[in-house]
Amino acid sequence: MVTTTLTTRIPRSWVIPTQEAGSSRTANDATLRLLTVLLFCEIFFQRIAIPVGGSQVQVILPITYVCAAIMVRRGGLSRHSGRMTGYLVAMTACSLSALVSFLRQKDSTSLTSLLLLLATYVPFVFGLRPADARALLPRLLDRFLIMITVLAGLAMFQFAIQLVGVPYTDVVKDIVPSQFLMHGFNTSYPVQYGSSLFKSNAFVCLEASFCSQFLGFGIVVCVLRNGGWWRLLMFVLAILSTVSGTGLLLLACAGVLLAVHKGARFALTALVGVSLIVLIISFTPASSIFAARATETSSSTSSGSLRFVQPYQRTWDSLGSDPATVAFGSGAGYADRDAAAFFRRTGLPLNYALVPKLILEYGVLGTVTFLSFIVAMFVRGSQSFVLSGSVLIFYIVLSGGLLAPVVTGLGLLLVAWFTVSPQDSDRWADDLGPPPPSSQTPAQRRVFAGI
Repeated sequence: MVTTTLTTRIPRSWVIPTQEAGSSRTANDATLRLLTVLLFCEIFFQRIAIPVGGSQVQVILPITYVCAAIMVRRGGLSRHSGRMTGYLVAMTACSLSALVSFLRQKDSTSLTSLLLLLATYVPFVFGLRPADARALLPRLLDRFLIMITVLAGLAMFQFAIQLVGVPYTDVVKDIVPSQFLMHGFNTSYPVQYGSSLFKSNAFVCLEASFCSQFLGFGIVVCVLRNGGWWRLLMFVLAILSTVSGTGLLLLACAGVLLAVHKGARFALTALVGVSLIVLIISFTPASSIFAARATETSSSTSSGSLRFVQPYQRTWDSLGSDPATVAFGSGAGYADRDAAAFFRRTGLPLNYALVPKLILEYGVLGTVTFLSFIVAMFVRGSQSFVLSGSVLIFYIVLSGGLLAPVVTGLGLLLVAWFTVSPQDSDRWADDLGPPPPSSQTPAQRRVFAGI
């Protein structure tokens, strides 16, 4: 049997098992606490922003910087030379594309957008030490499940009180001053035009679609960690309350990955479960709403068309036949300006996903190098092929997350900081240096004493 390099790097187990820590429990617990704080802010503070000049920065970005700096200082997080090289190559290519667009006098080139791109991906140059990564990921995922359980409860509560006659109100908007809330998102959105019933965003999510996607990740992690059937049922009901298809799309893709890894029996069981859910929904008033959502991409005014059809059509049309535009794009921030102009003209929110946004702004040069960097961060040395694949689908296809820390942060906390390739383990002492004395095992102390 021929074994390729790729197959040796893809973990064959679909379950993420609990492992023993490779360093002292105290050091691991300190790192886990900071990762938990980051994950909590990622889920529950995603609507909070910091005003910066005439723009906004999601609060999760500076919080990530602070927590990463503390973990680096304590030795829980370390810079990796391979990650740094990938970051520098990707950012250099994007900066070069932006410079060419500026020299070509493209009016839409935005220095602010380029600087935010550089700042958003700095945390990706760091990673946990191999032993710590293997030990802490299962524990962090268990805490993620607890937080998503709370999120699901909020989503169902928000929808349930509307069903019993309580008028919809944006509680967070009533509490937090407007300048500290993220703008430009459809936070309050009726289930269908003219309805007094609003999609659930669990109060704290940027949009119902974000809530749906986070709940979808909750189901994926619940399966990977054997989180219990009651959680699965709760998460499914919460997704239905969002009346958003993106979480279901994420689950469909993750289900294919799970079926590949767990086999035909799991695939059959999952298919039966989904069929039962569809059958139950078909006897409820919600069936007509979901049926309309399933075919909405055919309408130019639907959210499906604005997310999955028109951005790609406009990207193709904008490139035209100009080779320089194809190679280098139209400048940083062009997609945001085009979406804003489209909204002013039509009143419809155009949602550029990662790939069309990259191609429009940085051309083929920036797109190829950036995607290579991101795929390497999420896949190379991943502890779970299913989790990595789900993050990539969420990041590249389902969300406009190029400059959204709430999107990049989820991939960072669930996958990127925990990827451990064989080369990482081999270069551990050379690239990352010895672990701090407080976190060394007796065997490690003997080894490093002789270096």
